[in-house]
Amino acid sequence: MKTTAFVFGALITIVLLIGWLFVMFAPGCEDTTCETLFSPDRSHKIILYTRNCGATTGFSTHIALAESDEDIDDGTTIFVADDNHGESNLHAAYQALVDINARWIDNDSLELSYDRNARLFTEKVKADGITIIHHKR
Repeated sequence: MKTTAFVFGALITIVLLIGWLFVMFAPGCEDTTCETLFSPDRSHKIILYTRNCGATTGFSTHIALAESDEDIDDGTTIFVADDNHGESNLHAAYQALVDINARWIDNDSLELSYDRNARLFTEKVKADGITIIHHKR
């Protein structure tokens, strides 16, 4: 009986060790910038980028709003979507992005137009004093 308990304890220890090693050394998510668009007065920018978190997940489309001298990590995420398991069209130039178009209307307004079949996770309407208008098409 002691041998069985010892073997069981050893197996649990090995499984926990393998899990810890996987978590510690597994690669994280990778962000790839596709496009950066500055506001007319160049005080702000939006960064369209893809996020890839490995083989078990698909690509997701992200847009960060940042001041012109900031990076993705310093900005505010204003939009996150994916292709809804292939239901959404993909961007013509960047096949990892959902079909999305972004444009500055003026220094305080931004318009995002995207495929209505995209699955949305984040859809902010205001950030850092900028109004964000969303159009599903």
